[in-house]
Amino acid sequence: MKSGSKKLRPFDWVIIVLFFLTFAIVVPIWTIKDTIKSKSYHADQIETLYGEISFSGRVVDFHYIKHTGMPEAAIMCVKLDSCNVNSFYHFDKYTALKIENGIATLPVGTCSKSDRGALYEKIVYANINESGSHKMIFVNDEKDTIEKSLYYTSSDLEENDMGICDSCR
Repeated sequence: MKSGSKKLRPFDWVIIVLFFLTFAIVVPIWTIKDTIKSKSYHADQIETLYGEISFSGRVVDFHYIKHTGMPEAAIMCVKLDSCNVNSFYHFDKYTALKIENGIATLPVGTCSKSDRGALYEKIVYANINESGSHKMIFVNDEKDTIEKSLYYTSSDLEENDMGICDSCR
C-alpha cells in the first residue's frame, strides 16, 4: 500500500532554502531602512520645531511616569534663568516640550530609577541648545557635566503628563 505523501526532491529543498534565505535577508534590511528613515524624520522634526529654542535653568523637580504595560519615562522640571521664547508647547508621539510661566517641562526619555534615572535625578542645572549648539548640557550636584545630543523624546508619555511641572511655579 502506497503512502499519500510525496517525498521532497533535492530541487524542492533548494527552493525552500532559497525562499527562507531571501526572507531572512529582506526583512532585516527593510527594518533597518525603516529605522533609519524614522530617525531621519525625528532629527528633521527636532530641527524644524525646536532648532531655535534655547533655555537654561535650575532643575526643581524630576518625575518618573509609568503607564500600564509601558517602561518608565522621565520628565525634568526646569525653572528658567534664561529662555529665548516666552512660551512654547508641542506634543506628538515623537517629541514634546512645554515652556510656560518660567518653567520648562522637559522629557528626558525612557529610563527607570535603576538605570539612567539615578544619573538624571542628581542633575541640578540644565543648559539646552545654547547658541544653537544642538546639545543638552546637564550639571549634577557634584559639578560634573553630562552632554547629550538635542532630543525631546516623548516616548511612553501621554499628553496630560506635560502638565506635571505646573505645580513647580
